[in-house]
This record gives sequence, C-alpha cells and structure tokens, in this order.
Amino acid sequence: MYRLERTKDSYRAQPWMLPYEERIGVLKAARASCRRTAAFLYPHFDSSTFRYRAYNPTQTLTYSFWWSGSYFVKDDLQKLWKDLRFIDVLVVIRCGWTDGLESFLKAAKSKGIRLCYDVDDLIYHPKHMPSVIEALGLSNETELDFWFGQTERNCMIAKLCDSMITTNQCLAQHLREDFDKPCDVVQNYLNWTQEKVSKEYFDAKCVQEPEMPFVIGYFSGSPTHEKDLLVALPQLEQFLLEHADAQLTIVGYMELPEKYGYLARRQQIRFVPFQTFVGLQYEQAVVDVNIVPLVNNLFSNCKSELKYFESAIVGTVTCATPVHAYAQAITDGENGYLCQNEQWLSVLEMLYQESGDSRSKRRQYIRERALEKYAQRKQLPVLEHMLDRILKM
Repeated sequence: MYRLERTKDSYRAQPWMLPYEERIGVLKAARASCRRTAAFLYPHFDSSTFRYRAYNPTQTLTYSFWWSGSYFVKDDLQKLWKDLRFIDVLVVIRCGWTDGLESFLKAAKSKGIRLCYDVDDLIYHPKHMPSVIEALGLSNETELDFWFGQTERNCMIAKLCDSMITTNQCLAQHLREDFDKPCDVVQNYLNWTQEKVSKEYFDAKCVQEPEMPFVIGYFSGSPTHEKDLLVALPQLEQFLLEHADAQLTIVGYMELPEKYGYLARRQQIRFVPFQTFVGLQYEQAVVDVNIVPLVNNLFSNCKSELKYFESAIVGTVTCATPVHAYAQAITDGENGYLCQNEQWLSVLEMLYQESGDSRSKRRQYIRERALEKYAQRKQLPVLEHMLDRILKM
C-alpha cells in the first residue's frame, strides 16, 4: 500500500450544483453568439451516470468554437419548457417515462429540437432483463417489479427520440438492432477535477516505495455487485491465506457471505464507506492493485470500463474479467491484466512478487495509456462530430 495524504484543496464533491439560471445562461449566451447548443437531461444530480454522461460533456464543450452545452435534471423541466428556444440538441439520459416528460419531449420535437437517448447499460428494453437479473442477482418480487418497470419506462422514452448514444460498440449494436435508429458511441472519460487530483496522488506515489500490507482494492459502487466479486473471491481467499501480509479493501456498498467473515475478523478484509468521486481517486491510489471481476454475460459486456481508467490515472494496475470494454481497453500484460478462473491467483502472486523497478515503469506506462484515450480534452472531436451529425438528421 501507499501512504498518501488526502488532497488539502477544497474540491467540491458536487461541483455541478449550480442554480438553474447559471446553467441555462450558458445556452442563452451561446445562442446570442450564434453557437449551437446541447442540453443534457438526467433524472437527478449524482456522481455516477450524471457525472459521466452530462457533467463531463458540458465541461468538454467549453473548449469548442461551435458548440456549448449545459446540464439539467427533471426538477428543471417546468423552467426549461419556457427556454426550449435556446436548445438545438437535447440528450435524454436514462430517463424513465412520465406523462410530464413525454409532453415535454413532444413540445421540444415540435420546435425542431433533435432528441437523443443516452443509455450506459442494458436497462432500456424488457427483452434483456434475464441478463440483468443474472448479473445483479435479482430474486424477490419487489426487485423484479422495480427493474422491469424502470426498463419499460426507459424504453418508452427511448422510442420518442431520434437517435441513440451509448458507451461502447457492443451496447451500440444492440441499440441499433432494438430501435432501428442511429447510435453514436461516446465513451465515459475523466473530468478536470479527477485529472488534477489524480496527478497529485500519482506524483506522490512516484517518490516512495509501497509498504506492507499488499492491498487489493475492489471498488463496488453499489450493493448490486456482490455476484461480480464472488467470481474472484475463492481465488482471493486462497491468496490471502497464503499471504498474511495481504489485504482486500472493499470500497462502497457490499456485504459478503458469512463464510468469508473470518477474513474480516483477521483484518485481511477491510470495508471502506462509499466515497465521493474525488475521494475515490485517493482510495484507488493507495492500493497496490485494482480488481474488476464480473459475471461474464451480455449485461457485463455492455458496461463501461471506467473502473480501469479511474485507477490507471493514479498509477494503479487493474486486473479485470475480459468482457468487451475491458478487453478493448487493456492489453493483457502491458497496461493491465485480463483474468479468468485460476488466473486471478497467478496474476496477484506475480504482482505481489514484482520488483520496484518493474512496478515503477508499469505505473508510468498505464497512466500514460489511460490519458491518451480518456483525458477530458481528447473527447472534443468526438462530441462535436456527433452533435453535428445529429443536428443534420
């Protein structure tokens, strides 16, 4: 593990919490200067999908000569209805049907606004629910009613839109087949704050050697990932039993089967509460390796690789199940490792035994590879091209 100090800068955990007038003001100013405008609509502010699919793109568009963007939530709809004249393209992100939203979108369409539906996983069509159920381990009636209902509501809104946007080519292909509409791919990527904080942690790591315990990090994000962790947990258990100076740190919401409780009592499994997106970069920086085990089915193959690049920019190597996005992002043995079955144990053993020089070179390489593809400013041409195409539809 690495002994790092948390950043002393007062980064806000929710920098997107700005007044409506300030957010719509961006589009009003753009229209006054003859720039094109994009509005990103999500149900509510949060640090996950909203951050990646709404907040980050609006940051990127501040670099554009032709486009400006701003973000909104459902609570803004009444005000936004009166300001539709300032919008050229409206990106609707994982919003489920309500009567009010349908009326709003029809009003937007009547004014010539192009509508796009942005979705980052399979929660958009009931036909895919068996894969979702398998991956998330859903079982009781309440869970099934919720997920089937949410998926059908998402589907109803998607059908109202002119085109689709998603995070990888695997999911894009399914969206094209299911809706017979154009679909653009805009990968998840970093924002300014993530890049700045991560650079500070990376620089601090470069001037020290890691100490014991050897820490494996698992960053769950939500309690629905228990089945994912169980993919690798038997191998992790064996590794921890063979190395008393190793530890598994689980960050986020997670409960393990009681059979693994003895490892927690031995302090070889440690739980850390859910973090802000800034705090998460610290937690990923201090561990020796980041693991991303996944149930390898259609649902997981449609997920984003964000757990790889968030760790890579702080110089932490990732071991992941080779589902689509991770197999595309990671060249096995170079900027990370792709693991299945007993490979988790052998790769962790290799990283545990790794020399300091080898570790230092790899740390620098994986950070550079991640920034080449996922740095925020790198996405500007992708966004501009996509918005130009949508506007001409």
